[in-house]
Amino acid sequence: MNKNSFVNWSGEYRCTPNYVHHPKTDIEVKDIVCQAIKRKSKIRVFGSGHSPSDIAMSDEELVCLDGLNTIKDIDYENEIVVVEAGVTIYDLSQNLAKYGLALPNLGSISAQTISGAMATATHGTGLNYGIMPTIIEEITLVNGKGEIIKVSQNENSQFFDAVKCHLGSLGLITEYKLKVTTSFDLEVKEQPQTLAAVFENLPESLKSDHYRFWYLPHVDMAWEWTATRRSPEESTVKEKNIFQRLGDWYQQKLIGFYTFEFFLYLATYNQNLIPAINRWYAQQMFSQPKQSRGDSLSQFNFDCLFKQQVNEWAIPVEYTVQALEEIRNLIQKKDYKVHLPIEVRFVKGDDIWLSPCQGRDSCYIGIINYMPYGKSVDCRDYFNDYEQIMSKFDGRPHWAKRFGPDAEKLAKLYPHWDDFQKVRYQLDPENIFGNSYSDRVLKVASSK
Repeated sequence: MNKNSFVNWSGEYRCTPNYVHHPKTDIEVKDIVCQAIKRKSKIRVFGSGHSPSDIAMSDEELVCLDGLNTIKDIDYENEIVVVEAGVTIYDLSQNLAKYGLALPNLGSISAQTISGAMATATHGTGLNYGIMPTIIEEITLVNGKGEIIKVSQNENSQFFDAVKCHLGSLGLITEYKLKVTTSFDLEVKEQPQTLAAVFENLPESLKSDHYRFWYLPHVDMAWEWTATRRSPEESTVKEKNIFQRLGDWYQQKLIGFYTFEFFLYLATYNQNLIPAINRWYAQQMFSQPKQSRGDSLSQFNFDCLFKQQVNEWAIPVEYTVQALEEIRNLIQKKDYKVHLPIEVRFVKGDDIWLSPCQGRDSCYIGIINYMPYGKSVDCRDYFNDYEQIMSKFDGRPHWAKRFGPDAEKLAKLYPHWDDFQKVRYQLDPENIFGNSYSDRVLKVASSK
């Protein structure tokens, strides 16, 4: 019996499970589940721990995916890849690149396991591209009865739209078959912009391959990011000399990371410093237009800096402007001292039952509260008021982020909520895959 503690990236949640497992095959996973059934114990899966929530936490049994991290097959001609659940998005992307392939879209970081990203409907930006689970062709899992099953459009298809976004509560995923795409570069243009201009140009901006912007509270400006997909080209980028590398380190690390974190730490003792810090940071980092070109992985991803609390909801895309205006007015009216940025991204609708984008093209709006050197200041009032605004516009919370609603409220947001619960009972009748998160968000599994 192990007594190791597991902590998520933000350091907010930790658990000390009675049993920790490191399976290397689906047969070993089956044995683990069967033993847990006999012990009447609960199991959760721990991947990279990047979720700001407690979704992966359990003090009973924890399955780590570090032994299930093989890329089993890459079919270049058909653009299909078969991967074990513990492969990180970064490692998968690096290996696909060797074959001239890539994932169609990515979020801001790639340290998550592919299983964790799929389970929580991780997303990027671009209205032509859905959440990551939309690329799933087939899933292999061990259900709550200890059975190994495959789920796809052709096999156990009645479970497919539930299992693609499963919140860790329908089984223990061991393998994915994914539809990928030919490698591509991204030509990125970034620029400061007034929020009024962002709103005015939004219909045209959304026609871009990939578009997002950040609203900068207390600066009352926005920073736009527009990316166009290009065919990969031979490397024509000259290696930077030592002075250019030092310049990058000064800008990105000394100013953009270390000094910023130190200033935010000082602000934990005096919140009134935050507006000035935001204005200083915007001047240092977001005042001059930029252009770049590179492979999709390097261009989609960026440094998320240090520990943070994040709350992100998806609303129908047509409410984007109204919601941002209300959040902006909220900050001013209640004199909230909030960190920058507020990130705004756009995602294509889908038919996955618990996808925040189910049935509608969506705008994701994410707010942030940094934890410099691990220290945080209470942001519950700000987060709660933000959630009320997002709820007003038919918002649905990102499953991996910190959010407030419980199952009773969430059930009203998803047309297929009851369908998901029926599948949950079929695949896990004894709630083997439950924890405090699932009990709060989904309630205890029931046949009703």
